[in-house]
Amino acid sequence: MQTLLLGYGDIADRVAQRLSGQNEQVTGVCRTPESKPVRQGVNLVAADLNSEQELYQLFQNKWDNVVITLTPAKGSEDSYHQGYVVPCRHLQQVLSQQRHQPNIIYVSSTGVYAQRDGEWIDENSATEPTSDSGKALLQAESIINALPGQTSILRCSGIYGEGRDFLLRQLTQGNVQLRDSWTNRIHQDDVAGFIVHLLTQVNQPKPVYLVNDDEPVKQYEVYQWLAEQLGIELAGNINKKVGPRGSKRCMNKGLKDSGYQLQYANFREGYAPVIKQWQR
Repeated sequence: MQTLLLGYGDIADRVAQRLSGQNEQVTGVCRTPESKPVRQGVNLVAADLNSEQELYQLFQNKWDNVVITLTPAKGSEDSYHQGYVVPCRHLQQVLSQQRHQPNIIYVSSTGVYAQRDGEWIDENSATEPTSDSGKALLQAESIINALPGQTSILRCSGIYGEGRDFLLRQLTQGNVQLRDSWTNRIHQDDVAGFIVHLLTQVNQPKPVYLVNDDEPVKQYEVYQWLAEQLGIELAGNINKKVGPRGSKRCMNKGLKDSGYQLQYANFREGYAPVIKQWQR
């Protein structure tokens, strides 16, 4: 099985390590391969995903799987459009001229949802984003969904884990606002693990999956628990106003029905090793 990873950041690197460990052939694509860690069995190549010509070159090979993990374009006013929509359009154009159609997994975000009243949502819930980023994410999803081959879109909740220490730094600096809003999370190892699970264990994956752990939780509860683990006190009252990311509770029945078992079922299990690593 040959897998192409378009966009080689943290999640793709974790996917690559797992696949290469199963003796699968893995190629990762990014602009600066020399800045990435060297992994045994993983081939890294340089390419600009905003260049249709360079994508054509990549797809001279007949890939079995393509995993797409994009990021906002740096230094661009319309960073989400340039980082997500434009590469997907180029990919659509390239694949429209190919006989062989790979299985595609596209990593998106629950930012395509705009629910604000603590509603339970699943893969069939209304996607009516109000933010520019959410609209760009949904537009990119629609392009992927229209591709001729098999596609699966993974709408991930807030991804956290090793190296993702922005929140911990904000907490230690007292730079946080406690909110009474429902939030959802997923550990980076479970994102990578679920991608590999779909590639290697599921014959007919669903078109869309919500990727989050078992426990939606109020934002202020997460912050207070983290502060307790860090040995700090949080000042200020809990703001009852819903924040810019809304307030929703994400189900993960599709993920569970696929047979995947979460490594970290809730934020407490997942953050414990992250805090230990961060405090070293």
